[in-house]
Amino acid sequence: MEKIREIFYKHWTKEKSDKFYETLKSSVLSYKIDCLEKFIEDIFKENPNVKRDEILRYTRNMDSFTDAEEFLVEFFSTDKTAEGEGVLAKLEEDPEEIKKILNRLLMSKQVKIKETKNEFIVWYYSL
Repeated sequence: MEKIREIFYKHWTKEKSDKFYETLKSSVLSYKIDCLEKFIEDIFKENPNVKRDEILRYTRNMDSFTDAEEFLVEFFSTDKTAEGEGVLAKLEEDPEEIKKILNRLLMSKQVKIKETKNEFIVWYYSL
């Protein structure tokens, strides 16, 4: 979480940074703050003048999973349509389908991801 503060300090005053960091901690679940830590540099690179309320909204739209499959199952399980059910069936039948579906979501700019060996962080970017 120190990384978040460091980035805030680069763009805002210490007082503004500390105050917003406390707001962030009190209004967002801690695991979502961990997710934000993975994207915070990207957010400021894309928009150095990003507003605090935007960062709060972005953080609330982030989630953590163990891998891409877990994310996709969760993502399409909430879609109680024939299309959502079809995607879930494809995931079970063909592991390569995970890559294809994930790439489609990335290309459509619906999500951004950060992936390491043991975690799969998703920012629901345009939902």
